Amino acid sequence: MTYLATSLVVAWFCVLLFLAGRALNFIRLVYNSLAPGKSWGSGDFFRFYFLSFRFLTDARAVDPSSLTEVGRQYRKRAIRNDRIMLAWALGGFVALVWASSFFKAS
Repeated sequence: MTYLATSLVVAWFCVLLFLAGRALNFIRLVYNSLAPGKSWGSGDFFRFYFLSFRFLTDARAVDPSSLTEVGRQYRKRAIRNDRIMLAWALGGFVALVWASSFFKAS
């Protein structure tokens, strides 16, 4: 049973890494989709959260009016990916607590 718990933890971590990489890629695409003649507006782009899995920036901080149509689509995808990643991390925390009982037993 220890192998099952270990493999679940490894799979959870791999998916979390995939989602983190995808979030970074979406943020890059959002920042590269600035509309011509627009500025970023406020300087509040870097939001850090305590125990959060949002890396460096939050896509919700970017003003959608300063983006192209493609940039707005990437912004929506980045926000959705952030929510999925947060739900995956919280759900995985429950799995890690469950798996820790098997690690202690062995």
